[in-house]
Amino acid sequence: MTDQPALVQRLLGGAAVSVLNLVPVPLALARVLMLVENAVENERGGWGRLRDAAEADRYRAVRAAVERHAPDGFVLDVGCSQGILQEGLTYNRYVGVDRYTPALRQARGAGTPGTTFLAADASTFVPDEAPDAVVLNEVLYYLPRPVQVVERYARLLAPGGVVVVSCYARTWPTRHLLRRLRRRLELVESVEVVAGPHAWEVAVLRPRAPGSR
Repeated sequence: MTDQPALVQRLLGGAAVSVLNLVPVPLALARVLMLVENAVENERGGWGRLRDAAEADRYRAVRAAVERHAPDGFVLDVGCSQGILQEGLTYNRYVGVDRYTPALRQARGAGTPGTTFLAADASTFVPDEAPDAVVLNEVLYYLPRPVQVVERYARLLAPGGVVVVSCYARTWPTRHLLRRLRRRLELVESVEVVAGPHAWEVAVLRPRAPGSR
């Protein structure tokens, strides 16, 4: 394979960001491109480019959100790829799950006490205990029913637990997805992370209290 940027990465470059920010492309259509990109990236090396400096601020923001709301807790990282989030994260127990075993084999934290990486499907995985934080970091685009997946994990949380979601914030379908999540779950906090022409929203969500709207 060549080192050409992945298809979606090229589409999000330069002026294309402005267009995709406004055009109401259904997420189901965008997912077709995302799944192609995912297959190519895993063939190339399991998303190793996510270690680039351009991604560092997003990972720091996600780690900070997890540590604020689940200090020294059980963190379930859904769609963890190479386990980059785990590197530098403070936790008592960490479980990273991903469908792509080649990416998991590159996880640098494998073998660290309290740390486990498992091959599993994000849509159906059930942890063996209630997590204090479930992280879905740049994962939801690839799932056929992303809102339902987030709600399912929210129901599995330990008391006081949170779901931490990171999504690209400068395309219409991803912003629409974030709005849907905020309607279904309580938004605890949200931060925007900007890197050049790109931006991500890191949102902390939890189940709504019974009877609340």
